[in-house]
Amino acid sequence: MSVLVRLRQFIATHAICTAFAGVLLVFLFRLLLAVAVVPPWQNPDEPQHFAFVRLLSRQATLDLSSRREDAIEGEILQSMAEYGWWLHYNEPVPSPLPATFFDVPAHLSVVTIFPPVYYVTAVYWLKAAGAVELLDQYYALRWLSIALSLLTLCCIWAGARALFGDRVALGTAALVALHPQFALVSIAVNADVLVNLLGAVVWWQAARLVTGRTAVVSVVAMIGATALAAFTKRSSAPLVGITGLVCAYAVGQLAVRRRQRALTLAAAIGAAIVVVAAVALLVPQEVERVASYWSRLLRFSRLARGWDLRFLLRFATGLFDSAWLMAGWLRYPAPFAWLLSARLLVLVAVLGLLFTRWREVEPGWVRGVQLATAFATTYLGGIVVGLYLNAFGAQGRFLFPVIGPW
Repeated sequence: MSVLVRLRQFIATHAICTAFAGVLLVFLFRLLLAVAVVPPWQNPDEPQHFAFVRLLSRQATLDLSSRREDAIEGEILQSMAEYGWWLHYNEPVPSPLPATFFDVPAHLSVVTIFPPVYYVTAVYWLKAAGAVELLDQYYALRWLSIALSLLTLCCIWAGARALFGDRVALGTAALVALHPQFALVSIAVNADVLVNLLGAVVWWQAARLVTGRTAVVSVVAMIGATALAAFTKRSSAPLVGITGLVCAYAVGQLAVRRRQRALTLAAAIGAAIVVVAAVALLVPQEVERVASYWSRLLRFSRLARGWDLRFLLRFATGLFDSAWLMAGWLRYPAPFAWLLSARLLVLVAVLGLLFTRWREVEPGWVRGVQLATAFATTYLGGIVVGLYLNAFGAQGRFLFPVIGPW
């Protein structure tokens, strides 16, 4: 009998893994199709991020203090004109073409204080690929984005599987693989893809923590991923709060049942934080850059339009619609009927959460929904505090570090 049980388990596991492999292949096919269809430079902020990577790739040793070069910006602008960037931006092609990014200030901010992790990763990828020419490097970085996005999907699946089991995990992975805006972001040459992966790692390890698995390994992985995210992009700020809350929850739960394990876990958390701080002190200039970069989230300028009801509606609809499908530099929104359908589906899902009889639901699932809700609401709150209170608009891709729990 035990042999039959093991055989059934093997077949079931094999079937689930095969199904997930199919989801990965569907996702990969969609990304390859997007690469074939979407021209270069058609994802937000690609020229600026690529320019810094190209500059670093030409150096014998990495010098992060040098952030721009006129010649590199000029050749990128030439390529942008060749691939119709101004046409897709609904503007006439300037004549003569701008020589530097400073000549198109309304659209192209220059990378001056952005954190370094994505750029260093991209440079080593380019050197491994042997890419030297401008477009060769650009497409090599698209392949890097695809690789990181496939890993992101794996982490999302693993987190959902730990919390909800195989079927929900497979459904979650399929929804993410078929998500239109996430596919576009997943071929972008910018830091979004790396932050999305690090956010998915935090989700996966948080799921393992709340289900009582490998506590020390999970907290160390969460803190490490969060630290890397902090040195990658400012949109990772809510991950710091999420990681802190999950670590505190894990220690608190253990303290009730197993005080010794709780002390061990607390010590591991403290040691991980000390290691991160020690490594950060080795690069004081980059710490200063990150501090300056993050401080912009805390200015709370409270401009008049930030408290205007019309701005609130534009902020909310812009964030939501661009989270589902708004291609290019937000110049190609999906048809209104399609976006309205997405709004209604999300509304139904939220109402379903509110009116579910949670007492009748399996406790493990309740815990999983609570964790997913904490991830999504913390990120949404971070966007409101960092952008809305400063009267800035928000893009849906800023939510993608928590697209799994979302």
